[in-house]
Amino acid sequence: MAYLEGGATYFTADHIKADKKVAFIHTDYRRAGYAKQMDQECYEAFERIFAISEAVRDAFLQIYPEYEGKTGIFYNLLNQERIRMLAEKQVNFTGDFHGYVILTVGRLTVAKAFDIALQAMALLKKEGPAVRWYVLGEGDQRAVLERQRAELGLREDFIFLGAVDNPFPYYRRCDLYVHATRYEGRSMAIQEAQTLGCAILASDCAGNRGQIREGTDGRLCRLTPESIAAGIRELLPDREQRERLGRAAAQRVKAQEEQPEQLIRMLL
Repeated sequence: MAYLEGGATYFTADHIKADKKVAFIHTDYRRAGYAKQMDQECYEAFERIFAISEAVRDAFLQIYPEYEGKTGIFYNLLNQERIRMLAEKQVNFTGDFHGYVILTVGRLTVAKAFDIALQAMALLKKEGPAVRWYVLGEGDQRAVLERQRAELGLREDFIFLGAVDNPFPYYRRCDLYVHATRYEGRSMAIQEAQTLGCAILASDCAGNRGQIREGTDGRLCRLTPESIAAGIRELLPDREQRERLGRAAAQRVKAQEEQPEQLIRMLL
């Protein structure tokens, strides 16, 4: 199995000897910069191709319509019981801060749009309520984002905590999980937040839209500083709405069928 597009897929296609080969697609293939010229017909070597969401499949098939018959959906698998167990561990990352806590989990890359999140935080700081925004993850944009944070005067308000081994207690501690990205395949972080009953605000892109039903188990917003800040200002003081959304999110992810049998049947 080639579990990531790009190098792992090329290597598996060209250098692995196997009776059956499977490739996984995790991202919007067009927006991530992949093309047929780059792939050099590598997908011909695979018996099955699994996309992690409907949106990811549709984007891939716009480039490779000839593989529609062998391209299916295989959602991310989560060990929800283990996530809930690990979430019970205690962490103190907020110190003596007593305002609202926002969390985002994701790589510090252009796709995750932390540059826009920082602008949204600047609006929140001007107009309230009292908020700190914490980010778990590392990436190639960290230095750029730290400069932007300094320019906006947000050193104490928008905190990059880096990568951690166990992110789940952080979900438990936050008042709102925000996932405002430029594009998304199917976010594992959203699934984790749903598993732990977080209220979620996400940008209205195809991948996020496939995981969140607006107003039912989360909220969607435009990817602008103003729309993100407005969504946060609406949700944070409304504890009843946040708790309702969190309960519905937990029920949704619990009800999702896991699909290991689909892969097992193909491999037998």
